[in-house]
Amino acid sequence: MSYYKETEAERQFREAGTIYHLCTKPLESDFFFKDDSERALALNYIAIAKVNSGCRLLALAIMTNHFHFIIEASERQIAVFWNIFKELFETYLDRHGRPKMLDGVETKTVIINNLQQLRTEIAYVIRNAFVVRTDVHVFADPWSSGHLYFNPMLVKEGIPASTLKGRKIREFTCSRTITEVDGGIFVKDGRAQMWSFVDYEYTESFFENARQFVHTVLKNVEAQVETAKRHGEKPCLSDEELVPLVFKRCRKQFKVSEVNDLDHSSKKELAVWLKNELAASNKQIARQTKLLQREVDELFPLAAVR
Repeated sequence: MSYYKETEAERQFREAGTIYHLCTKPLESDFFFKDDSERALALNYIAIAKVNSGCRLLALAIMTNHFHFIIEASERQIAVFWNIFKELFETYLDRHGRPKMLDGVETKTVIINNLQQLRTEIAYVIRNAFVVRTDVHVFADPWSSGHLYFNPMLVKEGIPASTLKGRKIREFTCSRTITEVDGGIFVKDGRAQMWSFVDYEYTESFFENARQFVHTVLKNVEAQVETAKRHGEKPCLSDEELVPLVFKRCRKQFKVSEVNDLDHSSKKELAVWLKNELAASNKQIARQTKLLQREVDELFPLAAVR
């Protein structure tokens, strides 16, 4: 690791303003969006809220039933950011038959205390859709900012939003009251371009290089588990990500080198750990512990696939 670059990243963090992870609690039984056009509209509102609140947006993820943002701002600016976004999106939802959908949405802000936590929280946001959906490319998801960072092929297209007039601005905002949008936001095909309102180059400065960034996103699994717990969410790890954690647990708790060396009782103990600590599914637990599927389903009947 380059001592100079690491020192520069540390200095950058020390000199930065306060940085928070703002997220919303997932909806229990509903989704915000009917289709991608509504996700694009939410993205447009996020861009408007970011510019009008004066905050710095480092990373974001638009999920089907919740949102994640890494923001450098004061608490007041964060409140302004969320209130602008909420008012715009809520007005749209009200007009389209989904009134009061955002009324009960809870927000949570976690202050980021050090550089390592910042890197992990950024990675957590970028990974969010990737860990729950098999069709998402972590570095090519149009609804999160992962495609921006350390990307030499990033295409910066679009026109300044300030040039939108009449019908075009109404299509961009789905509003008749907004008559002007900041020219710092660039638009293509009616969608705010993420590169124009996410401070991705600034965010890159908190990493030593592209390799460290990719490693933090894809390899630092234990840190991702701790971040999920910090936010009250499930880790949602793949089988490939569970394997090294299971081997580590075998060595630490049971003093054996692999799962095949465990007796039946120890395998059940391992199953309980996988469920309680890593929120693994019953099928994952069966694959990882080598227990029969029916044994796992008997251990965790509420999670059994019927």
